[in-house]
Amino acid sequence: MQDPNSVITAAFDGYISEVADELGITDKRIYHILGTNNPYAKSWRLLNPLGRNAPERLRMVQADFNARCARILEPNAKPSTPASLHKEVSEAVTSILAKAPKAERRTEILQAIAELNKELEKCDE
Repeated sequence: MQDPNSVITAAFDGYISEVADELGITDKRIYHILGTNNPYAKSWRLLNPLGRNAPERLRMVQADFNARCARILEPNAKPSTPASLHKEVSEAVTSILAKAPKAERRTEILQAIAELNKELEKCDE
């Protein structure tokens, strides 16, 4: 795992102008934000002790972050329905009870989380 500054600056490498244009600010301002005032690294500085002291609260931040990323990455994703939610959660629980291989359990759990995140987005709207 890289340090937060390296991760965020690498992610923006080659896309500074596009991001600056979309935000209506200069390239120089983007570089400034990604420098010593980097909010991503500052957030991790706060989240590390939060996770050690209140893991459930860090999971809340994680769920929100994942839901926001999913909204950006999959803007046309099919919305959750009670049936799809039940199916994915049921399959995850069944894989755990059946002691399926780790890879299979992980896949089923991630699919259930994705479906739950869709439902969470509905709650946040």
